[in-house]
Amino acid sequence: MRRLSLVITAALTLSGVAASAQTASPTLSAGGPLPVRRAPVNTPTDLPVAAGQASYVNLAGAVRDVVVGDPTIADVSVVNDRTLVVLGKRPGVTSLLAFGAGGRALADRQVVVSENGDGGVTVYRGATASNYACASQCTRLGATVP
Repeated sequence: MRRLSLVITAALTLSGVAASAQTASPTLSAGGPLPVRRAPVNTPTDLPVAAGQASYVNLAGAVRDVVVGDPTIADVSVVNDRTLVVLGKRPGVTSLLAFGAGGRALADRQVVVSENGDGGVTVYRGATASNYACASQCTRLGATVP
């Protein structure tokens, strides 16, 4: 009798473990694997600027602080509380961060400064031309049809 009760207890324990493993696993279901949602990765957006040229950045809120990773590559001027002007100084890549009230992030941009003339590359594929700003790496500016 004792042996029978041990067998029943073991069977119930093992079936309970298997059931809890199935409900705990998000990839198992009767219909197959469930889709896995991944959080979006916050990657900086490229801002191409030629050396000696300027570009502007519109912000979603009033700016309080601006940080440039390498001020020898690019400089930033605050035009008003929602507009920044980025001046390319020399070829290279640096970061631009802008913060609003309470330290809320308003901008996270990667500034890619290319040389005038030689820093740009155009790649033709059929009737489509793709322009790139090049520093240590090339960044696509956009595609145009000539």
